[in-house]
Amino acid sequence: MRVGIAAVVLTLGLAITLIACGGEPEAADPTSTPSAATVVTAIKGADGTSATAGGYTLGDVSLPAEAGTPGKVSFTITKEGDPVTDYIEEQTKDLHLYVVRDDLEVFRHLHPTQGEPGAWSGDLTLPAGGTYRVVVEFAARTADGKGEQAMLGTTAKVAGASEVDVPGSDDGTVIAALEETPKPGIDQEIGVLISDPAGKPVNLGTYLGVYAHVTAFSRETGEVIHLHPLGGPENGEDGTRLGIHVKPPRAGDYVFFVQVRVDGMIHTLRLPVTV
Repeated sequence: MRVGIAAVVLTLGLAITLIACGGEPEAADPTSTPSAATVVTAIKGADGTSATAGGYTLGDVSLPAEAGTPGKVSFTITKEGDPVTDYIEEQTKDLHLYVVRDDLEVFRHLHPTQGEPGAWSGDLTLPAGGTYRVVVEFAARTADGKGEQAMLGTTAKVAGASEVDVPGSDDGTVIAALEETPKPGIDQEIGVLISDPAGKPVNLGTYLGVYAHVTAFSRETGEVIHLHPLGGPENGEDGTRLGIHVKPPRAGDYVFFVQVRVDGMIHTLRLPVTV
């Protein structure tokens, strides 16, 4: 049975996520109420800053040897030495992979495939050289039918020139902005405004079963925050508003990457934020 995420993570010590039956990204209704759910417990400290947490290990990480050349990303996921093969879908995928340069100027969000047990790979071309963080996010099914959610991360180097065109919050077609700056250490809802260059609402579709995929990275620590949309879009004078749940772990500088589908096209927008 394939399952998709259907509730907000409540980050109170160990987070509990309810994951319920869902369909493909464009078929699912992100505001619907799930009829059945699987309880998934987030592993404490599995925030993308370490390759090991809760017995799980991200290993054998490989990136393309040189920037600008099509290549592969590959890695393994094990638990206490055994390959992890059974996953619970989150936002329509078994696993989300983030490849992010350490200065947060290059961001790639991928969905590799599992070949040999516990071994994952996918196509990847990186625009510039440097040191990259490779972060995997997944929920592994446990023997009791529940799940354990983790983000594991490590670094790898890619050869090539480091210069790159840094994306912004305005890609010429779509603009993203936060209504307010989130506060550290507090569960809260903030608004993300999506608009066209004239500041008007947009035709927002779903991406990975939700109306926006938002990921934030701490500049200081490398911690990863996966933000969750709350409800559907609301059109207003300043554009299309989406409420998102967020709890930055501490004050500091972050970069938010907002991914939305507008008029059928995926847009990735970069928002530096000081919390």
